[in-house]
Amino acid sequence: MNRYLLEIGCEELPSQSINIGREYLQQSFHKSFENFFMYDTPQNINIFATPRRLSVLLENLKEKEDSKEELIIGPPYKVAVDNEGRFTKAAIGFAKKNNIPIENLQKIETEKGVYIGAVIKKEGKPLQEHIKQAVPSIISNIPFPKTMRWNRTNFRFSRPIRWIVSLLNEDIIDIEIAGIKSSRYTYLHRFMTKPIGRGEKKEIATPTRYEEILKLGFIVPRYEDRKKAVETQVIGFANSIDASPILDEELLDEVTNLLEFPVGILGDFSPEYLILPKEVIIVVCKHHQRFFNFEKDGKLIPKFLAFSNTAVKDKNVVKAGYEKVLKARLEDALFFYEEDLKKNLEDLYPKLKGILFHEKLGTMLDKVKRNGIIAQIIAKTLKMKQKSDINRANKLSKTDLLTEMVKEFDELQGIMGMYYALKQGEKEEVAKAIYEHYLPKTAEDPLPKTKIGTILAVADKLDTLTAFFSIGEKPKAGADPFGLRRLALGIVRILVENKLDINLEKILEQTIEQVKLPNIDKTLKDQVLDFINARFVFYLKNKGIDTDIINSVLSTKEPNLYRAYLKIQAVSDLKHNPEFEDIMITFKRIGNIIPSDFKENFDKKYLTKKEEKNLYQKLLKTEKEVLKLLEEKEYKKALEKLLELKPHVDRFFDNVMVMVKENRIKTNRLSLLKRINDLFKKLSDFTKINVQGGK
Repeated sequence: MNRYLLEIGCEELPSQSINIGREYLQQSFHKSFENFFMYDTPQNINIFATPRRLSVLLENLKEKEDSKEELIIGPPYKVAVDNEGRFTKAAIGFAKKNNIPIENLQKIETEKGVYIGAVIKKEGKPLQEHIKQAVPSIISNIPFPKTMRWNRTNFRFSRPIRWIVSLLNEDIIDIEIAGIKSSRYTYLHRFMTKPIGRGEKKEIATPTRYEEILKLGFIVPRYEDRKKAVETQVIGFANSIDASPILDEELLDEVTNLLEFPVGILGDFSPEYLILPKEVIIVVCKHHQRFFNFEKDGKLIPKFLAFSNTAVKDKNVVKAGYEKVLKARLEDALFFYEEDLKKNLEDLYPKLKGILFHEKLGTMLDKVKRNGIIAQIIAKTLKMKQKSDINRANKLSKTDLLTEMVKEFDELQGIMGMYYALKQGEKEEVAKAIYEHYLPKTAEDPLPKTKIGTILAVADKLDTLTAFFSIGEKPKAGADPFGLRRLALGIVRILVENKLDINLEKILEQTIEQVKLPNIDKTLKDQVLDFINARFVFYLKNKGIDTDIINSVLSTKEPNLYRAYLKIQAVSDLKHNPEFEDIMITFKRIGNIIPSDFKENFDKKYLTKKEEKNLYQKLLKTEKEVLKLLEEKEYKKALEKLLELKPHVDRFFDNVMVMVKENRIKTNRLSLLKRINDLFKKLSDFTKINVQGGK
């Protein structure tokens, strides 16, 4: 069994580059070396990633790939063999080119026709040869967001490469990247081993010693181990001061990637800064210092936890340095806060014309006005009576962009608007809506809780989508610079999870009609609607709902996403019914028997058989009850009521011939079935559901 170690040593990598490197190396080495592993196990590939190194340890490797037989297809048979059964020049040339004895050529039948070809034995590539070919290519193709050149080789990497370790068992495998040749030497912690600044140069005898050597050199090489060490220290320090840690996953990831040897240092800041909104202090600590905060009973306490990359003898010196830097940042924040409170948000509203939203879509003032129109359209649909409060919240919604605090800490937009509005005596729901109209910012973010915030959040996102689509700025396969997919998903989540019972198609129609946009064409509404629906499908699939169920409901063109979601849930629940397959067969039969171009023409006087008369009477009663349940959004009950038709439909098909010669009777019977099918289609098109559990 062979082991291979690769270490790319470099100057400190950015946090994002470390995450990208880890994921890419895992995928690429698995794909590139899969034929060399003796068996499939997670232990085959070990990834190590710190600010100064990206490393891979491969285990369970064979000396070479297994030999395999491969079918090579040549020219068409009629070109390769003449009328007398002899090989032509085309066949002889093919055999010579592929080093195949002419007598080994054979007739091969394929889907595309008859060809000649041969089965050849392909020798497996030796492991050493594959390493030399594959590794430089993998390293050069890591998709870092930003790269740099630092020497004459013009090789690009996230940061300059300083050393390379490449060992197959005890032997160095020669590779060269960016002018750096591989060796068996790594470098340990740059401040806890000597020489200070670079770290001790350490020989690695075999790949099995790698992780142990790094740990003895004050390096925790595995990302998962460092993350656990950071998290454990945050929780431990919190327990020591009888507080709760504010464990932010993004901050946890970033701090993990900034360190090779995490050492927590507990610090203090003056309680006088607690006059600042909680979010301000957290943002200052997180985004500008990478510090963790603590709270008691939901209130911030004047302590923080910083992480050093070095264990020092006197932590107080380092602590004092952290406290000094944080004090300066908090002092700035307090100054901005006090200065902002001297201004009135309403006075900032007209100044929004000085902020460009987009060169083709006007200023932020133009956007706020558009948002207000859409918000009132939605409010009217929902029969809300808070027109003046909606207008007030919308008017103030973007004004904090002009405050000093948000200019300095843009992460606080909306949050500061809420606090300033409360300080200036605005209604609580109006103030909260200023913050909530940005929600959700991510797929995991909380949703708006107030009615006004909910409406403004949908209006703001709907305007942005419609506006950018109107100027042709749509997301491409690999690029979404304006975050339109995220906004569309936000609309979906709000409509579904906040149970907004609105017809999105009508809202869009009124929006396009009333809002002034630079370029409106006939397809704009459908473009935006289709885009949002695509995010709706994405949302549903992430919830584990079967694709055929989703398609069966969405094909009915339900324009209300909340209602569509309830229908999908009802139909999905039906799949768990033990009689589901039998039920589907019956009702799919109805949908399948009706011609696509059929024109309904029903008259009860043409009902001649007892079974069709009984079905019609049952339909009349069911129809009335189902329509009432649909209006009340009781879709599960409506579906259960529809299923009561099944025995009557079964008796109809067992005893009544639909496709009879008498055209009027046939049309009448098809019309009766179509009426049933149309009633079902108010919930779902059952012809699109797989009866054997397929998706």
